[in-house]
Amino acid sequence: MDPAKLSALSDEELKLLAEKIGIFLPDDLDRSFVIEEIIEALEEDAREDHLLDGPGHVEVKKLSGTGFIPGRHQDIVLPDRYHCTEIHAIPRDPLWIFAYWEIAETVMEKLLEGGEEPRLLLRVNELVPGQEKPQYFDISVSMEDRKWYINVPHAGAAYRIDLCAARPPRLRIIARSNVVQMPLQYMAAHRIPQMTRSLMILSGSEDLHLVEPKESSPTRILNMDGE
Repeated sequence: MDPAKLSALSDEELKLLAEKIGIFLPDDLDRSFVIEEIIEALEEDAREDHLLDGPGHVEVKKLSGTGFIPGRHQDIVLPDRYHCTEIHAIPRDPLWIFAYWEIAETVMEKLLEGGEEPRLLLRVNELVPGQEKPQYFDISVSMEDRKWYINVPHAGAAYRIDLCAARPPRLRIIARSNVVQMPLQYMAAHRIPQMTRSLMILSGSEDLHLVEPKESSPTRILNMDGE
């Protein structure tokens, strides 16, 4: 703490600063003692390794020359692209996945070599334990697309998204996402404990005529020929 900076403050500003850092001094205390008490309190905090980033210490950080600037993190701008080739998948709810991806310029140039532009698609793989070849369906996307909401057929299943470039009859996997485990949409009746079922009956749930939802079909299911 620079004593010169504190000396430049008015008596009222010194009093407010003292209150903000937890020092309550008599109104008639001499100005020099007020400055001394503030400096001692700050040095004690430093010895105890107390961080002075709280709202009540903004003024202290300014005066101590730590470079604290409120709102400076607002100037950080995330880039639109990271110049890499990757795809990520995030479950939104039991039947929807949000996928986003990027294709590096060098990879894109190679894809465009050879004349005809390849067709990009998302291959949605449902991973079943013990099954070597996963079941899948394809969603056609454009070169400009970078994100997609995917409707999957089964809640509670595990999925992986492959970003592919297709020139029939060949298909190349450009990037492979993380595996996402979808949450359950509902609890099957046979899995509800007997005690819970009894309580549900007593609460009158049977009068609601609840039925298990039907399986839904994913949107835009396409084969290699786009049909």
